[in-house]
Amino acid sequence: MEIRRARISDREALIEMALENQRDLAYGHITVAPHRVEQTLRDLFEHNAGSHVLLVAEAQNGQLAGGLLACVQRYYFSDELQAQLIQWYVRRPFRGTSVAPRLVKAYVAWARTRGASEVFMGITSGQEMTLTHRMLTRLGFGHLGGNYGVKLRPRGRCDHALFSRHQRAAGAPDLGPGLRARHRPVP
Repeated sequence: MEIRRARISDREALIEMALENQRDLAYGHITVAPHRVEQTLRDLFEHNAGSHVLLVAEAQNGQLAGGLLACVQRYYFSDELQAQLIQWYVRRPFRGTSVAPRLVKAYVAWARTRGASEVFMGITSGQEMTLTHRMLTRLGFGHLGGNYGVKLRPRGRCDHALFSRHQRAAGAPDLGPGLRARHRPVP
């Protein structure tokens, strides 16, 4: 398993992983928009390379096992920097392995090189919270509070034609009826 920075050549695999991630999220009611993933990746590689990082875990067979997107930014009240997690995901077959802790360690090391005073992590998926809490505390993170949310609109919609195109292009298996059942096609 190699932990490395994402490359432009990872684009299709990253889009597929982001769409797969959506299926597992507590906020799965949010619209799936593959073009937003593409735009975010383009912006990351072209404009935010110093302030943002996208780390991936690549298995020996070349499959991406997980990823972590983060940034460094100033506190609103100070010139010091903090590292903030934007999103992280470990694919189901790789959960409980060394993938998650290795991604987190690489994130902390990256934040250190950027001069961050603190590193923040969170769990917003609602998945594996107890196990993730244990792992993060073993890695030196302290529990600071919780994540809370309220849905302000009905379930989102998935553009299934676009989703399927990305699925086929990445050679990914069908994600099954769970995704289709939660999201209505865009009219």
